[in-house]
Amino acid sequence: MPTITTKPLSPFKRLLSTPNEGAFKHCAIPGCVRPSQAYAGDGLNLTECRYHCQRRGRHGDYVKETYSSAQLAPYRSAALSYLKAHKGDLWIGRALTAIQNLMDGAGANERVVDTLRMKPPRKARAAFARMRVADVPPIKLLTNTLAVSLAVREDPVRPMGVFDEYRLTQIAKVALRMASGYHAHYGVNPQGKVIQYDRYPRSSGRYLRLMGKALDEACEHVVTEHLEAILSLKVQRHGGWPKG
Repeated sequence: MPTITTKPLSPFKRLLSTPNEGAFKHCAIPGCVRPSQAYAGDGLNLTECRYHCQRRGRHGDYVKETYSSAQLAPYRSAALSYLKAHKGDLWIGRALTAIQNLMDGAGANERVVDTLRMKPPRKARAAFARMRVADVPPIKLLTNTLAVSLAVREDPVRPMGVFDEYRLTQIAKVALRMASGYHAHYGVNPQGKVIQYDRYPRSSGRYLRLMGKALDEACEHVVTEHLEAILSLKVQRHGGWPKG
């Protein structure tokens, strides 16, 4: 009978799978009774469990959810109206140019299946390349970046994770909604049905923070100079943060 040999674990994988008795016995998130990743031998996080670490990767925070389109709609409407009324503003013009440069300099349009094993910086560029191919207008990306920043500013529930990580992740997730997938068309079958291949990337991971940071830096001066005025316009039109 053949002998089955197993490849020894690398030092890093051994570290990941070795329980650390010095880590938190239970997750630091209030109300969670799961063991921390390191204590369970399921990762390196000393304070939070695997579930909440995955939530952070997906939403940008351990407890807060991703904003819905309905929640962002009032902020998006106010931001777009303000931008249209201030077309000649220097910082708005430069932000639109910087966003267009992000897309133009992103490189070739990659198939989503090819991005799965890419490192985060390259995966972020691939996402901007898809936006370029989809002809996403820079003003939409600027509008959504402002909308997320406004929502985070007014939201009474503050994020629990790393400073500003939630906002940057949310900026990227909203941007991805405009051109997230790869679509290949192969013609029409004899029954008249369009044959196509659709694949969507997982909206989770460090590449989201890199995307959000790139968009935030492109829009930095608009946020600094105009965010309060746009927030006042939103409150005037739609009121404050909805209660309940």
